[in-house]
Amino acid sequence: MTTHRRDLLGVLLGSSLVLSLVGVVAPIFAYLAPLPSSRLGSTTLEDANGDPIRPNSVTEGVGVVGRLGGHPTLVIRENGHLLAFTAVCPHLGCVVRWNDRRGSIECPCHGGRFDLEGQVIAGPPPQGLSPVTVQVRNDRIHLA
Repeated sequence: MTTHRRDLLGVLLGSSLVLSLVGVVAPIFAYLAPLPSSRLGSTTLEDANGDPIRPNSVTEGVGVVGRLGGHPTLVIRENGHLLAFTAVCPHLGCVVRWNDRRGSIECPCHGGRFDLEGQVIAGPPPQGLSPVTVQVRNDRIHLA
C-alpha cells in the first residue's frame, strides 16, 4: 500500500514539475517566435476601427493618423501629394499628431515638433520621423 502511495506522489510531483517548466518556457518561446504576416496588420491605411482611410479624406494641408502595416502612421496631403511618416516620436515613443493651426507635426507628450519632411524643428526628439512610402491604389492608401 505504501509503495502505491509513493508511486502516486512521485507521479504527481513529476507532473507538477513538468507543468511548471512548460509554464515558464512556453511564454518565452511564444515571445521569441515571429508573428505570422496575417497578424502584422494590413498594408492598407486603416483607422482605429479597422476601416480603410480613403485618400480623398486626407485633404490639402491636413494630416491623418492611422495604422499601416501594424504601425501608427501619419499621412499628410501637401501640394496634392501624400507624405507619410511613422507616427511614433523617437523621443519616448508617443504617437504624434497633426496640428492644423501650425501646419506641423507635434508630439503631445513633450512638445516635440516636426516639419513636413519629418525633421525636428522644436523640442527634445533626438532625430526626425522616419518616412514611409505609400501609394494610392483602388481608392486606398497602401504601403508601397
